[in-house]
Amino acid sequence: MKYIRFGRWELEADPEATRKAYANVPKSGPEECPCEPCKNFIAARERVYPAEVLALFEKLGIPFGREAEVYHMARMESGKHFYGGWFHFVGSILSGADAAQQVAENVWRPDLEKVTEDFSLGFRSRAELLRKPFEGKPIVQVEFTANVTWVISGPEPK
Repeated sequence: MKYIRFGRWELEADPEATRKAYANVPKSGPEECPCEPCKNFIAARERVYPAEVLALFEKLGIPFGREAEVYHMARMESGKHFYGGWFHFVGSILSGADAAQQVAENVWRPDLEKVTEDFSLGFRSRAELLRKPFEGKPIVQVEFTANVTWVISGPEPK
């Protein structure tokens, strides 16, 4: 196990178990989706994640580009597109408030920390869309939001 500190969180991670689980997940969420926003995210992916976040993923055992889920929320006034998504890793949150605060029954509000002007990240103990290789293990969900440039020629959502 590895102890990692990021923002307000102290985490315990098993990078080897995480790598083994991802080795048995054939595709990321965006690669399984045919929608234009997912195609755009894939095309822009190299520019989405700050170096600090890529270094964190390496420590956690999360391979680049293996999002469990990515979703498009809106086109911003800046012209960039607001996306959200998440990854999983084997481990636990030792300290730090959960990145999703429940505000009502089945209503959650993200509580992420800004990494850059265009990228925020946080950790939550509740995992969604968990792939089979992760089942039965202690899991942390890595939530993110990102402002992403539209780079493909396909139709741009409003």
